[in-house]
Amino acid sequence: MDNKQIPWLYLALGLSQAAHSVEEVLTGLWKNLPVATSLVHSRLPVVPVLHWSAEGFAAANLVILALMLVFSPFVFQNRPWALRVVRVAAVIEVFNGLIHIIPAMVKGGYWSGCISALLLLGIGVLILIKMGWKNGPQNF
Repeated sequence: MDNKQIPWLYLALGLSQAAHSVEEVLTGLWKNLPVATSLVHSRLPVVPVLHWSAEGFAAANLVILALMLVFSPFVFQNRPWALRVVRVAAVIEVFNGLIHIIPAMVKGGYWSGCISALLLLGIGVLILIKMGWKNGPQNF
């Protein structure tokens, strides 16, 4: 795959995750996690019920951003293993976006993180389209 846009799209995905983290922290997503995750836990017991402090939630978001930034130089160097990381990050961010957009649609109003989730979903899908699925999941 020779696509010079991928590193820049990955960087845009990281910046979108930064905006998403800020939106989540400013709107107090961690306060809703016990209720939201208990609903999922009741149907899928493997999913834990999450209880976070504001500080712990913010710290976890910083770790996510740091990991994305750590990989970015290798993505710009077009390292094959780093491009696999990009693909995995794109899939995770697509799901992250959907996890925020779906409750907003069900609720019929704002759900913490749903505005920046549109960026995560859009950029994540764009990355996956640009990277293609030429040889199936073995290239994942």
